[in-house]
Amino acid sequence: MRGLKLSAVLVLLALASATAAAEQTHFQVVPFGGLRLGGGFEDVASGEKRDLEESAAFGVALELRVRDEDRWWQLWYSRQATEVKAPDGAIDVDVEYLHIGGTAPISDEGRVHSYVVGGIGATRLAPSGPGLDDAVKFSASLGLGLKVPLSERVALRLEARGYLTVVDSDTSIFCKVEFGEGGCAFVTSGSSLFQAELSAGIAFGF
Repeated sequence: MRGLKLSAVLVLLALASATAAAEQTHFQVVPFGGLRLGGGFEDVASGEKRDLEESAAFGVALELRVRDEDRWWQLWYSRQATEVKAPDGAIDVDVEYLHIGGTAPISDEGRVHSYVVGGIGATRLAPSGPGLDDAVKFSASLGLGLKVPLSERVALRLEARGYLTVVDSDTSIFCKVEFGEGGCAFVTSGSSLFQAELSAGIAFGF
């Protein structure tokens, strides 16, 4: 009788272990929102700094688990609607990032887990003025995050991420061409554009 009870307990433990393994999430969707600040250009003509105004940023991350580890491949998209001052007034511009990268744990002990995140990809500067052309540049990002599990498949995520965009020196941006003629809002001087983003999101596992 005792042997039967022991066998039953072992079977239940095995089933519980199999169920836990089966419930491990392998894909995550992470919608988020936050604040993005920093970034600016130097106007070659006037020597003045043309700063991007700080404003809200929203986006989503799609993540795929690396094997059975707590490491994730990540596709990251974030968009900010802001404006930049120009000689003729402010120009509304969307600043978008699309990066491929991943996350790796720093510490997974306790209630709050920490991790590092990074990626490489493209930055898109999209002015809203009539006829103004978009600019797409190479960029990279690096940041730190905190994860607070709320359930087996849901977790709160807090992140601080920095973006570095490579901008060619003396590059004409926010330009338009009509009927063979055109003009630019301003010409930049410098080689990089840096922005920082603080965000909060919810990770949903599948």
